[in-house]
Amino acid sequence: MNTWQLGDWVILQPIWLLPALLLLIASFVWRRIRSSSDWRDVLSPAMFDYLGAGSQSKPRWNLPLLIAAIAAASLSQCALRQSDDETWRHSTGWVVVADVSRSMTLNDTVPSRLAAMRESLAVLSREAAARPIALVLFAGDAFLVAPPAFDRSVFDEHAALLEHGVIPVEGSNLTRALSLAASIIEDSQFLQARVFVLGDSGGVSNSSLAAARFLGDAGHRIDMLVFGSSSDAVLASTTESAANGMGDSWSQLPAGADEISVQWEAVLALAKAGRGRAVRANSFGVIDYGPLTLNRQSSASTHDGLKTLVWREQSHWLLLAGIPLMLLLFRQEGAR
Repeated sequence: MNTWQLGDWVILQPIWLLPALLLLIASFVWRRIRSSSDWRDVLSPAMFDYLGAGSQSKPRWNLPLLIAAIAAASLSQCALRQSDDETWRHSTGWVVVADVSRSMTLNDTVPSRLAAMRESLAVLSREAAARPIALVLFAGDAFLVAPPAFDRSVFDEHAALLEHGVIPVEGSNLTRALSLAASIIEDSQFLQARVFVLGDSGGVSNSSLAAARFLGDAGHRIDMLVFGSSSDAVLASTTESAANGMGDSWSQLPAGADEISVQWEAVLALAKAGRGRAVRANSFGVIDYGPLTLNRQSSASTHDGLKTLVWREQSHWLLLAGIPLMLLLFRQEGAR
């Protein structure tokens, strides 16, 4: 059941209000069961009146049930919003994972996939706003080049100078990159993180899907920003350019066409495993960032780790209200 919110107050576990209400009704409907030693069973009403006990009315509620109702109401976690919301914003962060393998040098995206990715990195740096952001580069291996920081200078410097060859190991080891991202999130103690994977679908495999699913199950999110064409024309265009001496991109690439064209179905599968979205750049490298909702704030009411930082529980006051009832119950039991 969703939380109930009224102004600065919120009920984090409203389902507990149902048993609390039932117990409250029962406490007024059910009178306290009389024990077998009740003097009313052996004395006449006249004798009770003579002793002055006949005028004492029986309790109109059942104290044990009333106390149980208060305890159930306290489990609903009535809370008050913290006045310093900025305290929890720093518990969220972004990790950008960028592919710098050889396939990113293709020019099916003008002027190249790598150049278009640099522009996207600049956009993410601006949209991160007050969140810390980190940059991970991967090819055949993965390295953290800009640790999570609020200062964008290191991130922007590396993003502007990205080129193929900064990682000497060839390939697209996306699994290693996602594992490194998970380690960064854990070391930074992010309660909720967004991982942005920028590339051309290289490295998507069963192991990378498992790594993405691990991050998604931990409450994080993986979004895919893809550059390149999935058309077979990419291979033909690249081969023709190399034959005419127009560039050496083809000489740097493996022979398999699957490593050149974008595998969109694999991209969607990885984004789904990471509980995120996938967007794709057009031939000019322009991306519609609308589906990614980059300006969306983390919802503290839906994330268990953030609840304790944003909401100050007031349930203990309900439990304190039950103490006088407990004392009254002890007094009644002691008088019997």
